[in-house]
Amino acid sequence: MLARSRTPRANASLIRDARTSLKCIYALPVPLVRLHQRQRQFASSTPALDPLAGSVAHHNAYVFLHTHSPPSDPAYPARSKSPLWRALTLKARAWGGIVNFSWAPEQPVHAAYTGIGEEGRTRGRGNPTGEGQEAYVASVFSTAHGARLHVPEVSLANLDAINAELHALSSSSTELVRQVDDKRLFLYVCTHGSRDCRCGEAGGDVARALRAQIAKRGLADEVFVGDVAHVGGHKYAANVLVYPYGDWCVPTQLSRVRSSANPLPPLCPPFWRGRMGLDKDEQLALVSRIP
Repeated sequence: MLARSRTPRANASLIRDARTSLKCIYALPVPLVRLHQRQRQFASSTPALDPLAGSVAHHNAYVFLHTHSPPSDPAYPARSKSPLWRALTLKARAWGGIVNFSWAPEQPVHAAYTGIGEEGRTRGRGNPTGEGQEAYVASVFSTAHGARLHVPEVSLANLDAINAELHALSSSSTELVRQVDDKRLFLYVCTHGSRDCRCGEAGGDVARALRAQIAKRGLADEVFVGDVAHVGGHKYAANVLVYPYGDWCVPTQLSRVRSSANPLPPLCPPFWRGRMGLDKDEQLALVSRIP
């Protein structure tokens, strides 16, 4: 059964001057923890290097399969060979879902499986012969629910049932049976270095800087930072996915940040790639309304 986390209600202030080897990072977008309450708009006086808006593929839901290994691991496969990922991806396309892998030190993982579905590493705990069934804990975000949906197990054995439930939940406001008291904002940084070195270097710097500043400021109970595998847009690295809002942005190019009172604007417009639930035309229309 799926469980829901409540939307963020945090009081964190802007995290500035994050120390990182990337000199272009002046400010990091952790004021996102106040976006739901205060509906802030962030803008920058520095022009974007590329037209970012409209570069996010249309989707209504995002499924993160929790792994034991981070995407920054040199041994992490450049392209997934996971039968489960492939099967769920094909099914999720029918209802606008994207499926990916994520990692964080504190992220719950499946105890009986430690691989990523890749050939030669199918061995799971308790299955030393390598016959362990591919299975993951998952987190799901959708436009229908402003919260994290927790899935205790996704495997080929229960794939059809999980897919049907996710399809229903992604397209309706069905109330979930269980709730988890989780007030955090979720930031996922692409650190998939074996896919593209820019993601590994820039993404790794951003993820480490975010974790360091969150720990320094005591925001661990309010903000979650996870590593995510390939999301597309290597040239924009580092890519940060912001949930439950569904905004994708590129914080490594920010120089100055200011706020205003416009409701639900794009985050950091010149460096905003798009938002869950919007197609390309809708993303461009939203960013074009910014004064």
